Amino acid sequence: MRRIVSLHGVAAILLLATIAATTYFTVMRFAAELSAQDARYRFERWEAGKAKPKAGEVAVAVAALRAALAYEPGNPNLHSDLGRLLYWDVHAGSLVDAESRGSREAALERFHQVARLRPSSGHTWANIALARYVLGHVGLEFALALDQTLRWAPWQPLLQLSAIQLGLATWQILDEPRQRLVAEAIQRQATWKMVDQKPALIRLLRAYGHMELGCPWAGAALGCPAT
Repeated sequence: MRRIVSLHGVAAILLLATIAATTYFTVMRFAAELSAQDARYRFERWEAGKAKPKAGEVAVAVAALRAALAYEPGNPNLHSDLGRLLYWDVHAGSLVDAESRGSREAALERFHQVARLRPSSGHTWANIALARYVLGHVGLEFALALDQTLRWAPWQPLLQLSAIQLGLATWQILDEPRQRLVAEAIQRQATWKMVDQKPALIRLLRAYGHMELGCPWAGAALGCPAT
């Protein structure tokens, strides 16, 4: 039987297929980025308080990010952008309102998708922990998100303060190992020389009534007994 396609022909076909696949994914990524960049720019301005969205602009931005995800569903940045936008849009809304709660639930699902795609992102785990706390989901998955935030973002001060605040707010339902993790995070941030976190930590400890956690370094500032 005659060989219909030579080995050189097979190699050429495989090369063309590889080039076509590469081109396809490059085009998809470009299309996704083109669709998302305007929405991302607008949201960053809204989030920073530099501008307020006009009627319908948030919905347009959400639609643009969803369109981008249709092109590139495995892009964690797009899932994160959409989750943050959905959460921000209703961050001051009532949980009793079904639309607001639904938007937060949708944001949480996006954050979980980011965690599946990029499990070492401290920002993502902080977003998950905060969204779960606001929704009242403070069970095991909340505690795990708190753990991961403390694990992956030990020297990111804003994320650490967020995790510490959530830990103090849920202190009574945390098990002893997690309480210890939060206490260690407080100690670590209080003694970090790069950023003075002590004033913020003192405010949090006073607000949540756990002044004893700051006694090793705050002393009289928290009314701790002299040693």
